[in-house]
Amino acid sequence: MRVLLLSPIWKAELPPLLDPELDVHAIDARDEAKMFGELADAEIVISAGFTKKMADAASRLRLLVCPAAGTDQIERSALRPGVRLVKGTGHEIPMAEYVVGCIVALRQHLFEADRALRRGEWAFGFLGQDVHEELAGSTLGLVGFGGIGQAILTRALAFGMRCAAVTLHPDAAHKGSDKLEFLGRVDVQNDVDRLVAWSDALALCCELSDVTRGLIDERRFGLMKRDAVFVNVARGAVADERALYEALAQRRIAGAAIDVWYRYPPKDSFPSAFPFWELSNVILTPHASAWTEAAKQRRLHEIARAINEFWRASARV
Repeated sequence: MRVLLLSPIWKAELPPLLDPELDVHAIDARDEAKMFGELADAEIVISAGFTKKMADAASRLRLLVCPAAGTDQIERSALRPGVRLVKGTGHEIPMAEYVVGCIVALRQHLFEADRALRRGEWAFGFLGQDVHEELAGSTLGLVGFGGIGQAILTRALAFGMRCAAVTLHPDAAHKGSDKLEFLGRVDVQNDVDRLVAWSDALALCCELSDVTRGLIDERRFGLMKRDAVFVNVARGAVADERALYEALAQRRIAGAAIDVWYRYPPKDSFPSAFPFWELSNVILTPHASAWTEAAKQRRLHEIARAINEFWRASARV
C-alpha cells in the first residue's frame, strides 16, 4: 500500500514508525507536477490541506490523515464516498495550558505590570492604584467543546473558575459536561450570545466552518463585559479581524491573547492587516500554542497508529 507524505514536518520521524510493508513516499508539495503524479497511486495521504483537484487526482485514495488540529484546509465535499478522514490529536494539553496561562496573564496584567516596572513605574501593585483580578470565582466561556475544550475545562476548574460552553453537538457524550454551568449550541444565536455576555474570559477552541466563520463579530464583542478577556486558539477567522482589533484598541474589552491569525508566511511578516503590535492589552504568539516536543511526539505516534491500524485491517480483508 502506497503512502504519500505531503507534510514536511514529519518527513524524517514518521516513516520509521510505519509498518515496513508500507511503501512510503515523502515529497515537497510545492512541486505540484510531482505531487499530482504521486497522488495517482497513493492509497494513504498525509496532508494538512486537500483540494478538489487533489481529490480528483487521487483515484485510489482510501485514507486521508490531516496532522493538524483543524481540518478547515480539507475540502471534505471533494472526498469520494468511502474515503476515511483522520485528524491529528495530541495537541490538547499544551493548548489548554496556553489558554489558562494567558487568562492568568491577562487578568493579573502581568505583561502590563512588567513593562511598567521596566520604566520605573509601579502598576498593579500595592504601591500603585490599579488592582488585578483573580481567576477563582470568575466565568470562562468555551466556544467549542471537543478535546481542547475539555482539557481547558479540567484546568480552569482547578483554578476555581465556573465554565460554560457552546458546541455543534451538545447532545453528544462530552467528558466533563456535567461540570459546566450550561452547554448550548454554537449554531443557535441566543446560546452564543448568552455565553459571550456571561463570560469573564472567552476562549475560542472550535473548528473553522461555515457555522463558525466570523462568529465573534462586532455585535458580539459589544456583548462582552468591558473587563472580559478573549483568547483565540481556534482559527483567526472565527473572530472578525477588524472587530477584534477595534474592541481592543477602544478598550471595549480588557485584553486578548491571539495565537491564530489571518495571514500566514511567506506572504506577510505580520499576520494581520491591523497593527495589533501597537496595543498594550494583547498577547501575540505565532501559532505556537500546540507546538511542544511532547505534543509533537503524541501527534506523530497517533498518526502512525492510525495508518498502521488501517493497513493491518485492510490486509486482513
